[in-house]
Amino acid sequence: MSIVTRLHIDGGDLVARLPWRWALAARRRTVRLPLKFVDEVRVEPHWWRALRPRPGRRYRYRPGRWCVGEIEHARGRDFVAVHTRGPVLVVSTFGRDAPYTRLVLSTADPEAEAIRLPRLTADPSKS
Repeated sequence: MSIVTRLHIDGGDLVARLPWRWALAARRRTVRLPLKFVDEVRVEPHWWRALRPRPGRRYRYRPGRWCVGEIEHARGRDFVAVHTRGPVLVVSTFGRDAPYTRLVLSTADPEAEAIRLPRLTADPSKS
């Protein structure tokens, strides 16, 4: 069984539900991002390119396996929940009030999510 993050729309929020192992490491089960802040959804084929250099206090990792938590950088902070194999889904945001600059997530099928999410953010009632 693969450890992946599951995504769904709840009201006006994009909700990322973490697997229990990652939830323990991140000290949270879900991450919520209001849809009004979603700017771009894309797939990054190389997980390590999506990570920024400075992990925050709420960041945990297992070298060569996975990393989860907040990463701080000059433009704000990202939330990451990735395993170190395969492509990752990157959800970029805009606006100063956005809780995160980006969400970087390992999902079961990042390519399908990258197609599905922009449609759902345009019309949240289709979730």
